[in-house]
Amino acid sequence: MRRGSMRAFSVVVGLSFSWALPALAEAPAANVGSLECEGIRELKALVEKQQSLLAENHSYAVNLAELISAGYMPAECPDGSRVRVSGPNLVGGCHFSYGLVSVVNNPQTGDFTFEAAAYGVKGTPSAGLELYVVRIVSRYHDFIESYMYRNGVYSDVDLNACSRAD
Repeated sequence: MRRGSMRAFSVVVGLSFSWALPALAEAPAANVGSLECEGIRELKALVEKQQSLLAENHSYAVNLAELISAGYMPAECPDGSRVRVSGPNLVGGCHFSYGLVSVVNNPQTGDFTFEAAAYGVKGTPSAGLELYVVRIVSRYHDFIESYMYRNGVYSDVDLNACSRAD
């Protein structure tokens, strides 16, 4: 009896891992010319612009209009086109729309945080791809976290993985 129950248990455990592994799989590395790299490069540029604004003004831009007036604009496609966006809080690049998800500026406590995103656009090759970056600067923390979802599958992203395409 014990042998039978252990066999059943091992089958259940084995099946559980076979279902879990695809969800835990690491996404393939981004190639310099890939869609992922386009989103990563533009989010990195957004982070750099926010960091320069924090250094100059002691606060992050709280909306996209402020970022654009400070000089942030994602690259357009080689033919000069951009994806269409739906709303004032997004700006179109070549294959993604970019926006600020949230911003916290609290100079009294020294806490500054923002989250930005690149959303793949339906009907384009980037559909189903979302990239996010969170930047936290405080007395206790100073870090950047970046990640993506490709058709619902999570993976970490290195903002330095993609250099500017020449």
